[in-house]
Amino acid sequence: LPAETTSTNNLSPENSTNHQFRFSDLTKEDLPPLWKAFPPIASRELPFAVTKFLAFDLVADLIINLLSTQEAIEPVQIGVGPNGLAVSAVAGAVAGVIGAVVSHPADLILTLTASASTKVESEVQSDGQSGEADEHKETNKPSDPDWKDIVADLLSKDGGALNLFVGLPARSSFFFLVIGLQFFLYDFVKNLFGVGSNDLTLVLDVFNAVRSNLI
Repeated sequence: LPAETTSTNNLSPENSTNHQFRFSDLTKEDLPPLWKAFPPIASRELPFAVTKFLAFDLVADLIINLLSTQEAIEPVQIGVGPNGLAVSAVAGAVAGVIGAVVSHPADLILTLTASASTKVESEVQSDGQSGEADEHKETNKPSDPDWKDIVADLLSKDGGALNLFVGLPARSSFFFLVIGLQFFLYDFVKNLFGVGSNDLTLVLDVFNAVRSNLI
């Protein structure tokens, strides 16, 4: 999260031509703001990750059960062989779409909040460069955006709750491809190196034995 915050700060318009922010510039007072974005980012990433893996397991099991009813098709294991890799890719793609749907409102609100914050900062800088009196600047200083106000504004417009899903088709298409490819490559690499589920379980057993001082 601190690295993402630093990257976002470097890419912001006000820093495009000025001194770039670096971790070496940090002071003790600069540390808390680096974690300020944790709650909104977690509200987006956590539902997406949980939904993605849950949907993958459910969809993959459903496909395997459907294939098992076909006598002409040999038994299929997830991620094993061409058919198993195809199952992983399809289940991953569907999981990506479901995860995008679940997390899209939080992603949209986070994006609008960040956009509003950038706009407020630009207005403050413009006021500072205009040479106006300090008293005038204080009384007209824009307030920081609140996600609750943004949600209320979206719901008050025509369409109501559907406004929380603006831009969903593009985001769903992106994760359809990315997550499908992610699960496909994961299982492909496992097959390439001959790593199976039993091997992964064995690694966990070894760690547990070391922790229990059995080794």
